[in-house]
Amino acid sequence: MRITSPDSRRRWLLALAWALLCALMLALQWWQAHAQQQREQFQLTQIVQRQMLEKVAQHKAHLTALTAVAPLQATEESSALSRVAQSIKTIYPRIQEIQLVTPATPATGSCLVPAVAQAAAPLQARASTSLPDEQHAGDYLFIKKVASPSDWLCVRIHSAQLLDEQTLPANSGLRIRLNGHALLEPPPPLRQVRVFGQFTLAGYDQPLEVQLLTRPHNLLSWSMVLISVLLSTLLVGTANLIWKSRQQARRHQQRAQLLANEAQLAHASRVNGMGEMASGIAHELAQPVTALLSQSQAALRAHELGKPELLTTALQANVREARRAGAILERMRGYISNAPSQPQRLDLPQAVNQALLLLDGPARQAGIALRWQTPVQPCWVWADPVSLEQVLNNLVRNALDALSHAATPDANIEITLRTDAKQALLTVQDNGPGVDAATAQRMFEPFFTTKTDGMGLGLPLCATLMERMGGNLEYVHSPRGACFVMHLPLASDDDF
Repeated sequence: MRITSPDSRRRWLLALAWALLCALMLALQWWQAHAQQQREQFQLTQIVQRQMLEKVAQHKAHLTALTAVAPLQATEESSALSRVAQSIKTIYPRIQEIQLVTPATPATGSCLVPAVAQAAAPLQARASTSLPDEQHAGDYLFIKKVASPSDWLCVRIHSAQLLDEQTLPANSGLRIRLNGHALLEPPPPLRQVRVFGQFTLAGYDQPLEVQLLTRPHNLLSWSMVLISVLLSTLLVGTANLIWKSRQQARRHQQRAQLLANEAQLAHASRVNGMGEMASGIAHELAQPVTALLSQSQAALRAHELGKPELLTTALQANVREARRAGAILERMRGYISNAPSQPQRLDLPQAVNQALLLLDGPARQAGIALRWQTPVQPCWVWADPVSLEQVLNNLVRNALDALSHAATPDANIEITLRTDAKQALLTVQDNGPGVDAATAQRMFEPFFTTKTDGMGLGLPLCATLMERMGGNLEYVHSPRGACFVMHLPLASDDDF
C-alpha cells in the first residue's frame, strides 16, 4: 500500500491549482478576444447594411423621378428622360443602363428579354419589382410600370458596387443573392468559411439577400499564453507562501489554547446540562404550583366565608396537586437518568376526565368551551397516568393560550377519541388561528417557542413522554385551528 505524504499531496494540489489558474486565464483572454471580435463583426454588419440600404433607397428614388418625366419624352435623342438618365448614370456608376420600354422599343438589351416582359406584365401602374440579369453576371434589373399600361422603366444595377470600397477587411467577403440567384460571390478562398452576418434588404422592392463571410483566425497568441503562465506561477507561489505562514501561526495558536479550550468545553457542558435540567423542571412544575396557588387562595376565601365544604374541596385539590408535583419530579429524575418508563393499563376516558377537572376552571374564566363527550365503553390503553395527564394538560393549556390571545369568537377546544386495530387516537382540536408552515416544522425542537414568555420545552417534553410510553405525538394540519393527535397502544384482553 502506497502512502502519500502531506508535502507530496500539497505539491500535487499546487500543480493542479497552477494548471487550473493558467487554463482559466487563457479561457478569459480567449473569451475577451472572442467578444471583441463579435462586437467588431456586428458593427461591420450594421455598416454594410446601412450602406446598401442607402443605395437601394436611391434606386427607388431614381425610378420615381424617371417615372415622373417619362411621359414628357419626345424623341429618343432629345427627351427629358434621356437627359435625366444620363445624369444618373454619370453620378452613380453602379447604374449601368436605364431604358424606357414601349411596344415600339427594338427587342435588344437586357431589359427586353422575355423574363423581364413577363415580370413587368402583371405590375400595376407605378409598381416596381426586381430580378437577376440573365445577360450580365453580377447585375440585376429594377423595373417599374409607368402610367401607360404597356410601358415600363428598366434600370440595370451592378451589385458589386452596392458597397463602398475598403469597407470590408482583407479576410472578409460578400455574397449577394436575389430570388435565390447568386449575383455576387466572394473570392474562392472565402467561399467555404464562416458566415458572421446576414440580412435581407426589404422595403424598396429589391429583396437582396446578403451574407458576410470571414476566414477564422486564432484568437490566442503566444504572448497571451506566456502572460497566463507567468501570472499563474506568481499567484500560486504567493498563495503557497501565505498558506505556509498562516498554517504555522495557526499551529502555535492551537497549541497555546488547547488546554484552555478543553477546560471551557467541559465547563460549558456542565452548565448546559444543568440549565436544560433546571428549565425542564421549572416548566413541568409551573402548572401544579400555579394550581396550588389558586386552590390555596380559594381555601382562604372559603375559610373567610365560613364554607367548610369549599375549604375541604380546595384542600383536597392542593393534596392532589402536591402529589402530582412529586410525581413530576420523580418522572423528571427518571428522564434525566434515562430510566425506562413504567406504563400501566388504564381506562383512557377516565384519565381524560381526571385531567379535565383541573382545566375546567381556567377554561371557564377565559370563556372557552371544553367539548369532551365521555364514551360509553371504556378504552383500555398502556400509559403512564402522570405522563398522560401532563401531555394532555400541556396541549389544552397551549390551546387556551392561543384562543385567549386571538380573541376567537365562539372559542372552543374539542377533544375526541377513536380507535383503530392497534392504537387509540386522542385528538385535541381548537378553532383558533392555527400554526403556520414554518412553525409546524420546528414546534417539536427544544427551546423553540412563539410565546414571549415561553421556554420552548413543553411540546418536546410531551413528544418524549409519548415515545417513552410506546406511543407518539403528531401535529396534523387543520383548516380551522391547531390539531394534535396522541397515539397510544391499546391494551388487549390478554393483558387482564
